[in-house]
Amino acid sequence: MSTTHLNRLYLFLSSFALILVGSIILKINTSLLSIFTLLMMLALLIDSLSHFSQFLLKRKLDLKVLKDSLIKIILGLSFYFFSTISYQFLFTVFGCYTLLKGFAKLVSYRTYYINQLSGRFTLLVSGLFLSTTGILLIFSPFLSLEQILIAFGIYFILSGCGNLYLLLMSYLPNSTIDRLKRKIKITPPIFLEAFVPKRVLTETNKILKPSEVVSEKAVFSERKSDIVPDLEIYIHVTEKSFGSIGHMDLCFDGEIISYGNYDEDSYHLFDTMGDGVLLTTDKASYIPFCIKHSQKTLFGFGIQLTPQEKQDVANAIKNIKAQCYEWKSNYSLALAQNPLVDQTMYQDYASLACYQANSKLYKFNRGPFKSYFVLTTNCCLLSDSIIGPSGIDLLSMNGILTPGTYLNFLRHEFKKPDSAVISYDIYN
Repeated sequence: MSTTHLNRLYLFLSSFALILVGSIILKINTSLLSIFTLLMMLALLIDSLSHFSQFLLKRKLDLKVLKDSLIKIILGLSFYFFSTISYQFLFTVFGCYTLLKGFAKLVSYRTYYINQLSGRFTLLVSGLFLSTTGILLIFSPFLSLEQILIAFGIYFILSGCGNLYLLLMSYLPNSTIDRLKRKIKITPPIFLEAFVPKRVLTETNKILKPSEVVSEKAVFSERKSDIVPDLEIYIHVTEKSFGSIGHMDLCFDGEIISYGNYDEDSYHLFDTMGDGVLLTTDKASYIPFCIKHSQKTLFGFGIQLTPQEKQDVANAIKNIKAQCYEWKSNYSLALAQNPLVDQTMYQDYASLACYQANSKLYKFNRGPFKSYFVLTTNCCLLSDSIIGPSGIDLLSMNGILTPGTYLNFLRHEFKKPDSAVISYDIYN
């Protein structure tokens, strides 16, 4: 079955399921909670008993298995005997998640409004809707369960209608389908995707010993064939702080394409926003710099492209660069004034990238990437806009794209014998 047909089938089934669930919630309302509570308790208890039996049957007792079993027993009993508190807690958590999505949409609307870009009205409406829903759910302890469930029911029905709309639109001409297909990929929730890079890094460190010599050569390399990849995707991960969520950039025709919040003087909103900066350099300089600067591990995936896909990717990069003008880091400005300037006086990331990785920096004079925002116009969105022609278009349905989305997808694609992902490298 083709990708288009799979997408349409998914949209049809998800639309039907969401509208059905929303209708059931509105119809049955609170009487549904007692059934769901009982099923949830039974599921947790059965799972905990399964873990407990494994603990008893193993010759070498595993305390972690016992701990997991006891936690699930406590959760199951708590969910049943304190169901009202449990539901209010879940509603509050979901409300925070929904409010975050709404906030991200509104920040994107601000960027689109300032730059007079099309699509800003949709961002405004969806942002206001999600923010309002999130606020209502966060204050769920002050509402009755019946009122909360009505809000949930309406949310599911509207989500189903949104997918149904995309299904109907997918039958439009090919040019429109190409724009829409990026909206119908199936991705896990952001709070699950965000921790994928950290989990993969932990798994990798158990297998590989970090290299003592910083080099552009991979410490682990696996190939499906001897074909040289046309495009490489790099996911950066560190063990600490926000680096555990990851960063993403590309290498095409030997040139690294990276986008980020690299101008520290433009930081605001707790460093999550700033001027968008495009960085270009060569692979041989960039990989050792990344590893040395932040003690990163880089996961690299090679993609094989058709001649048409290569041309489309090249055109996408050309179009992005056409929106840019050259920008000078603090070090570059000082160097222009004094050729003997002391490099060590400039430790901001942009300056380090210039004199340690031979990087060129650019800012945007128009377009959505003029302003960087960690939840929307981030490194993943720019990369996604470039590699969309390759078929790896993962623009997330929840509107927030993370490096974990790509890392999870690319690892699975590499395992498929007939996929376009033909190489997997690890650098650290």
